[in-house]
Amino acid sequence: MLNRRTLLQLLSAGAAAACLGLGSAHAADLAAFESGNSADSPPWWLIAPLQQGSAVGMGWRVEDLSNVQKGAAILRLRHRDGRSIAVHICAREGRPRGIAASALFDLILMDGAQGEGQTEEGLGRALLTVASRIKHNELQDAADPAWARQLLSHLERVERFGPDQLA
Repeated sequence: MLNRRTLLQLLSAGAAAACLGLGSAHAADLAAFESGNSADSPPWWLIAPLQQGSAVGMGWRVEDLSNVQKGAAILRLRHRDGRSIAVHICAREGRPRGIAASALFDLILMDGAQGEGQTEEGLGRALLTVASRIKHNELQDAADPAWARQLLSHLERVERFGPDQLA
């Protein structure tokens, strides 16, 4: 089973030669993580070829993707009826926690239901489409280990920031 350490090892393996100056880079990553924000650009490589405006099915489109904020990248999807939802892409640790997952990431739907409500089937299918793209891309050469070092699992995020700060 893959955990955060394995994620970092897998992503770092392909970039080992470029990481000789890791000490100062890691300190900068840690400072960005601790502040709750990252200066890095959003991880569009993770959901490629999806991009802003791309359809993901059942009337849902990619609205935006943030850089890492409080341990997760935030993917916004908008439905053709105007609804917008936030999906937090977190590091996966143990069994999948979200509506959809890949080997390394959980997609956590932040809709206020706290895992107790039913997810609309169309939205669930759209999230499975996004997870499929992530599964394809997560270990490719374009993967960014510096980005992944800033991620936390959903449970770690709740412990560190509190559930009210993640909505």
